[in-house]
Amino acid sequence: MTDNSEQQEQHTDGAKEARFSFPSVSMVLVLIAFAFAAYMAYLNYATYQLSSAQLLRSQQAQEQAQIKLMDQYSKFLEQQSRLSRFENSFQVRQKHYTQFMGALSDTWTSTSRHDSEGLDQALQNLAKAYYGLEPFLEAGGRHYLKKRIAIFHNLAKQLAKGDTANQQLVLEDKTTMNRMIEDFQDYLYPLLFEPNGEQNQEQTNEADG
Repeated sequence: MTDNSEQQEQHTDGAKEARFSFPSVSMVLVLIAFAFAAYMAYLNYATYQLSSAQLLRSQQAQEQAQIKLMDQYSKFLEQQSRLSRFENSFQVRQKHYTQFMGALSDTWTSTSRHDSEGLDQALQNLAKAYYGLEPFLEAGGRHYLKKRIAIFHNLAKQLAKGDTANQQLVLEDKTTMNRMIEDFQDYLYPLLFEPNGEQNQEQTNEADG
């Protein structure tokens, strides 16, 4: 009887131990399932973040490409507009340039001959020719020419008097007039007859101050 009782107790204890071990395995499986689900959720989130970042970079690249394209197109239109204005006004610019350079030459001739009446007429023609060129000049260009025309005007008046005692000074003033005429030509010709003359004019004015 005692042996049977002990066997029953051992069987009961074994059953209890078995029943106790089953929930532990189930718990482990639940934890594994939960961990796997969490990992999948993180993986999906990371994939979503990566896709969003790639999409954002792609959109930014497209926007930058569009901006660059629009900027290039805008510059192209500006260049075409400038070229069209350049072609349409060529004859007008040529007319006033010829008058301006002719007035400079007449001023020099009248100065050399001490012809005060001819000098006055030449200087008046120079002023008129400048007003014809003025619409093709920006603010710096107008200031540049006005200042040098005033210097040229005063120098011509001084030389036309012919009462300078120092012959060396007279020769220096004549050399200055010749150089100024060349400077006028070097400044105006590219400005009026070369498509990029406006940009060159701005650089010259900045260097001149």
